[in-house]
Amino acid sequence: MLFTQPSYDEKNQSILIVDDDEMVLDILSKGFEMYGLNVFKAENGLDGWRLFQNKPVEIVLTDIQMPGLDGIELSKRIRNQSPHTKIAVMTGGNTDIAAELLNDGTATFLFKKPFAISCVCESLLS
Repeated sequence: MLFTQPSYDEKNQSILIVDDDEMVLDILSKGFEMYGLNVFKAENGLDGWRLFQNKPVEIVLTDIQMPGLDGIELSKRIRNQSPHTKIAVMTGGNTDIAAELLNDGTATFLFKKPFAISCVCESLLS
């Protein structure tokens, strides 16, 4: 069986992925690269914030629970600076906090780990 790369018109879109789990970060990065996105990645919220300020990204996918600057504060900072950026939060734990980010308009999407990369990619690119 041959693998075919998904086809999207938004080949120039960029995504910032922020997660303190290196394996998750690498898997997600490779998945989004297969969908044709320019991928930037950060292993913590502070590095993610710095990258966001210096790189043009249309989409941010961040873990909620990280040491230091967590995904909640990172999402709020990004939303305040860039109201049109798609922000997706992901968590392997309790979704109540993440749901609050959806309800107050900070985040656009919530993904509960584990999830299918294809579903995340298709949701964020639609």
